[in-house]
Amino acid sequence: MLLKPSEYFRITSKKASKKLGQHFLIQPVTAQRIVESANITSDDIVVEIGPGLGALTRLLIDKPCELHLVEIDRLMAEELAKRVPNNARARIIWHVQDILEFDWQRLAIKQGRRLKVLGNIPYNISSPLLFRLLRAAPALKSASLMVQREVGLRWIAPSGTKSYGLPSVLIALSGSAYKLLDVGRGQFFPAPRVESVVIKIEFFEKTLWQDVGFDFLMKFLSQLFSQRRKTVLNSLKDYVKRDFGTIAVTASELLSSCGISPNLRPEQISPESFLNLARATRQSLMQEERG
Repeated sequence: MLLKPSEYFRITSKKASKKLGQHFLIQPVTAQRIVESANITSDDIVVEIGPGLGALTRLLIDKPCELHLVEIDRLMAEELAKRVPNNARARIIWHVQDILEFDWQRLAIKQGRRLKVLGNIPYNISSPLLFRLLRAAPALKSASLMVQREVGLRWIAPSGTKSYGLPSVLIALSGSAYKLLDVGRGQFFPAPRVESVVIKIEFFEKTLWQDVGFDFLMKFLSQLFSQRRKTVLNSLKDYVKRDFGTIAVTASELLSSCGISPNLRPEQISPESFLNLARATRQSLMQEERG
């Protein structure tokens, strides 16, 4: 029998850690919908981020899969491990560590399969974790992630909106994403100050950015989005000048070759156009280095 969060903190005389962003889901229907969204089969390798006291885990252990539980709170991991029944259908592997240090590619390569990811993500690590997941996208099949509502909506924002930015572009070039459901504050213990949302990302078998490289693309996009009021022409000029000095092809020529108006602002440019621009810029830089 799994402990309710209120019971656990009463018995242990502990408090939910603000540093670890501990807010525990207590609504079974929401947990059920998150787990169902993963469509888990017997062939799947599943990673749960921060199982906590088992809101999702209690459902996942009934799936005939290989289940990796990654929890940074050692005492909580030990408590949950004691309460997992011996007749669980899942083959459970524990990782007591920081999820930001988890090696997604290594696990996928070892098992010869892409991974399915689920979790209630602490608000304070949602951005760095997203970028780590996107960098590891070739190793991932899907991710069902609960995050702060404003953050999640930025992840799936379309071009032409104020919320559209670096995460939106990188996700769109890594897979297809959509809002699974909204989650109110009252569905957690302790209740957070903000609303939450569950975002489902279904990763492409081959990311669109593969030939460009994730690190180059992220650095390139970060520069272009760092000054949102500037036109893409001026931002691109700044990027080339700051990091590479000068190249034979001008920023205007790069934009023209991709069919992008130099007067557009970053939020007006589609993910595909950004990718084409990054590809053209990288090729020009490589030619310059060989030159």
